[in-house]
Amino acid sequence: MMEIKPPSDVKKKRDEMVLKMLLEAITMLGGPRKIAEYRTLTWIPSLIKANYAILLSDAGKTADEIAEELGLTKATVYKMLRSDEKDVMRKLSGELIEEEKFDEHIAGGLAKLAYKRIKERETEEEMARVTETAEILGAEWAVKLMTKIRGVDFPIDKDVLMDRLRGLIIFNIPIEEILEELDYPIASPSKLLREISIRLKKRG
Repeated sequence: MMEIKPPSDVKKKRDEMVLKMLLEAITMLGGPRKIAEYRTLTWIPSLIKANYAILLSDAGKTADEIAEELGLTKATVYKMLRSDEKDVMRKLSGELIEEEKFDEHIAGGLAKLAYKRIKERETEEEMARVTETAEILGAEWAVKLMTKIRGVDFPIDKDVLMDRLRGLIIFNIPIEEILEELDYPIASPSKLLREISIRLKKRG
């Protein structure tokens, strides 16, 4: 049964992720020692708000809802959400941007980059745990499957899985048949293995 978390838990998790994103962004900007060289850090509140904007958008909130919740204008939220991460990285070039040039576009781009890096790291860590568990349990098919999808982003859709896993046979069943039965997108590596395991058990 799916557990529905109370709003307070969701907000707490979101606050924790915002802090992780802030630390990740600081690392991308050269680390705390580099930032300590600057006398003022007026851009940090903007970055924190951009972090929240990205997370709220990922949770399905509209620009209007995000603007109201964060006390920002809709235009500011749009700048954060529509920022180009690659463009921001080019501007950074390993140096902290001057205070007067640190705008909503930069904040949004940094927030997106930080969030992406954290999610990628979490996915890699989960895949490593799932693979280790599969090896311990002797589930050779699960180990092969994890190897084939290493490096993909989650949530993952059907087309990507079909492309990565094409030709894999599990207990004489083509993986394509099993993938056709799943609901997409699939949130995580462990969720993928769980769904495939359920289908295998149903087939006996």
